[in-house]
Amino acid sequence: MSSEVKANKLSPATGADVVLGDASDTFTVPSGATLDVSSATMTGFTIPSGQTLTVASGATIDASAGTATGFGGDNTPSWHVHTSTAQSSLSENTWIKVEFDTEIIDTDSAYDNSTNYRFTVPSGEGGTYFVYARVYVQSSSAYLRQWGAKVYKNGAEVTGQIGSIAVGDPYPTRQVADAYGIVDLSVADYLEVYGWVDTNSGGTGLFQASNTSFGGYKLL
Repeated sequence: MSSEVKANKLSPATGADVVLGDASDTFTVPSGATLDVSSATMTGFTIPSGQTLTVASGATIDASAGTATGFGGDNTPSWHVHTSTAQSSLSENTWIKVEFDTEIIDTDSAYDNSTNYRFTVPSGEGGTYFVYARVYVQSSSAYLRQWGAKVYKNGAEVTGQIGSIAVGDPYPTRQVADAYGIVDLSVADYLEVYGWVDTNSGGTGLFQASNTSFGGYKLL
């Protein structure tokens, strides 16, 4: 049985809400038709799986009085790692990989903390990342003249810092070098951190366990 009802307005007979059909019924708005609720409030509205809700130019989704979920991203993959013990007996004037062996954050299990000490971009996670590194450098048996930290992408430097002592200043025995920046990464690209020590008398250096860290996250 099929029929068509034409009316300019539907009003409840008893002052209650108007109910359209039963729980299992479907009401279809034909292609080209418009369901206009611009002057009203729509609640309990669900977009079926596979369908698209388009917000027109100039329109606004206002969730100020409620909770919005599932929008945007979550800045992952993200990682933050540090060293658990000092990395010592380091040759001076040589860029040496810092062995960050302790994970604080590793959302996608993308950091290798036991073999290569590197972050590798997982499948489907290419994009723009903010990365940072801090290396706490110390001389083992002399004073520091220069020190540094660099972040390498696939074996090549992408950001870094080198510090040095000005003429006439006293030589320190320890210093901190920071490196940070925004890096474009593709799937399978990897990031590592290297530190550098230069002493005033050919001594060896070490990377302190405290304050030596490496991390980053994907930008939205």
